[in-house]
Amino acid sequence: MLDYIKKMSFKKKILSSYILFIGISCLLIAIYILKSMESAKKENYSYMYQFGEQVSMSTDVIVSNMDRIRFLHFIDDKIKHMLRRSMKEKSMEELLDENDYIERALNHMTNMNQYVVRATIVNEYGDVYSNVQTNNDAYLEKMKEIDKAQDWTDKNKVYYTGIYQEEIYLLPFEMVTSISKMYDINQENYIGTLYIDLNFSNIRQMLDRLAESKTSRTKLLIFDGNQEVIYDSEGLEEGFWEQMDDSEREGIKEFLKSNGTKAGEFTMRGKKCLAASVRNDTTDWQIVAWMPLSDIYALSWKNMVGIFSAMIMLLITAVFLGVYLAGQISRPVMVLAKAMGEVDKGKVNLLEQEKYGWQDEMGLLFKSYNEMGKRINDSIEKIYIYQINQKQTELKMLQFQINPHFLYNTLNTISSIAALSDIEEIVKIADNLSGMFQYNIKGDDIVPVRKEVLHVKNYLEIQAIRFPGKYQFEYRIAPGVEDRKMLKFLLQPLAENSLQHAFGKMKEVNIISLTAQEDKGDIIFRLRDNGVGMKEGQVEALNRELARTDTGTLVNNVDKGIGLRNVNARIKNLYGKECGIQIRSEEGKYTEIQIRIHKMERQENREKV
Repeated sequence: MLDYIKKMSFKKKILSSYILFIGISCLLIAIYILKSMESAKKENYSYMYQFGEQVSMSTDVIVSNMDRIRFLHFIDDKIKHMLRRSMKEKSMEELLDENDYIERALNHMTNMNQYVVRATIVNEYGDVYSNVQTNNDAYLEKMKEIDKAQDWTDKNKVYYTGIYQEEIYLLPFEMVTSISKMYDINQENYIGTLYIDLNFSNIRQMLDRLAESKTSRTKLLIFDGNQEVIYDSEGLEEGFWEQMDDSEREGIKEFLKSNGTKAGEFTMRGKKCLAASVRNDTTDWQIVAWMPLSDIYALSWKNMVGIFSAMIMLLITAVFLGVYLAGQISRPVMVLAKAMGEVDKGKVNLLEQEKYGWQDEMGLLFKSYNEMGKRINDSIEKIYIYQINQKQTELKMLQFQINPHFLYNTLNTISSIAALSDIEEIVKIADNLSGMFQYNIKGDDIVPVRKEVLHVKNYLEIQAIRFPGKYQFEYRIAPGVEDRKMLKFLLQPLAENSLQHAFGKMKEVNIISLTAQEDKGDIIFRLRDNGVGMKEGQVEALNRELARTDTGTLVNNVDKGIGLRNVNARIKNLYGKECGIQIRSEEGKYTEIQIRIHKMERQENREKV
């Protein structure tokens, strides 16, 4: 192996070392990606745990407001005495007064919690007091059955039922009921049982808002104490367990067996999921925030794309760098060997050190070779130097050619001298012409409308100075249009056409007006003159010709009206066939040129004509 490496060329050795470097880099990237995936799992678990805690705290806020109802007999001692007496011992008048009093007290308490629909107290004698006057024996029987099934050793215990359907005033409600016992202040004497009915539809809306407020793909499940699903952010509470196969059901139930907080994984509907569980001690609900591992990895991979792309670019750069360095070592040797080989033919080719740029040991060798060649090829060198000097002279001459910047600066100088001499017309003409030159030399093909209109104004003001008192120019540009983008050099050629062709016979008032306004997704320009106009047949023929112009058309003929046809072709090339120029005219009265272009918000498009 060592002998094989010794026989390898410099270029192959360099390339082999870079291939090894690339292989090691790819391995490190793979390790980094795997670690990033694990880090993403930990971060998402922390996020899901915090989300579960937030849901648990929101649930606590709902149920904590019900403590005032549970302690109503402590808050109002009068109610406690009412509950301690049987209805059989009370007169009808007392019975009505006490029912009304307790009902108003319960109403006051329930109105303080938007989630509470009804509160019902059944005292030790079986008497029923409620803020909603319903005679629902089935409801009371259901509550009694649930009540009997509970262990009430802990006198402070509050039990929450699962979700069930209930009608109140013939309106259907989705209910969850909390059941708690009422004792005196010493927790010795039993007073009654309190049933507080919660509207779970309102609770679901609150949970939906919490779930929707999260920008991640975290989903939410809530199980009651019997491991029944009471909320699923995907809306699949009914039939939740039926959608799982046996192994998935067992995996989820095993996950739910833990108390308190737990992180783990389970399979749901064929997807491996990461989950965090938070148990709400008040309601005994188990809140599970979960997310498919595929989503976690997708999010992690999305974050890794930038880093991975940078590494790929680095590796590609390393490959090109390896090829380049290998060439830097092998190429000088080959160049020098070739030059020496031609010495035997009676010809010495000098090596251009500046061309190769080598300044290392190979550069010194080249220098020695060239010095030897110079003594042999003295005459050839003189010719070579002469040719180089001649080329340099030609290059200098090109640099002295006049360009638009020189004209632009010269006009500014003329304007300054005219201003000092108080010749206002020359100042205006120089400034306008300077503005036109500046507009011409700008490289952008897409410009704001206001700049194109200013270019037209500069041109027309020069004409107004040339022919004083002969022309009037009007401009009506709708608000908001000036900041729109448009193709450069559309309006000035048309204004020039109007001056050249519209006023063959001068009128007392020769007017050219330019208007611009928005029309849904387009901008409409209208250039109107009150000149000689055109015959109807001419207008129709010209409009047909303009309409036939297709995208990709180039106008090269230099006949009458080239400005109009050229502008029309440029518009269709950039904006599409539906845009372009249309002419209206009446002989002896007016000519109006209408230009339709699409709105442009950015300068991404460039003229392609």
